[in-house]
Amino acid sequence: MHSRKLIRLAGLGFVTAVLAGTPPIAAASAARSLHVSAHLIVVNSTTPACHGATCKWSNHGHGTMTPFGAVTFTTKITAEDTSPCGPNSQWVRATRTIRTHKGDLVLHQAGLQCPQSDGPIVDMVWAVDSTNSSGEFAGATGRGYDIANPVKNTATPHGTITLTSSSGSAQTAHSRTVRARDAVLDPVTGEMHGG
Repeated sequence: MHSRKLIRLAGLGFVTAVLAGTPPIAAASAARSLHVSAHLIVVNSTTPACHGATCKWSNHGHGTMTPFGAVTFTTKITAEDTSPCGPNSQWVRATRTIRTHKGDLVLHQAGLQCPQSDGPIVDMVWAVDSTNSSGEFAGATGRGYDIANPVKNTATPHGTITLTSSSGSAQTAHSRTVRARDAVLDPVTGEMHGG
């Protein structure tokens, strides 16, 4: 459980930095915050393409997300085998697009894959990509965490998002760099750089 404490602490710095750089919502916009909770099932993954200690692949699947109902998703993943929490552990970053009947919610994620007694667990934090999200999620902000289980092919993102009214002025997301433990993640591009 030490790795989960590490990522929660790393996530605190990540989330704090994301919030500090989030532009305020225009006063004319009606905004509403809501808790989102999802259970996602991976049905297909591509074969990882590895160059040195870095591997990239994608997956897709389906599931449910409260309060939006049935969803599908795609995830683009990059893992760096740098052993941050012991042998066979990795830094992981991902861009997940969750498709709902109200639009697409795009999340930039970063975290750790650490070995556990029953298989690896990927413990990540996420921030909403307000520029690339669409429909009801366009201009949305938010943050949360996600626990993925590669052995069971599941992911469970949870968090809070703030939706803006379409009658308000549009928000522009500026590329901001935020620090998560020893790496730096740009929540708009999803790029991670050494710290």
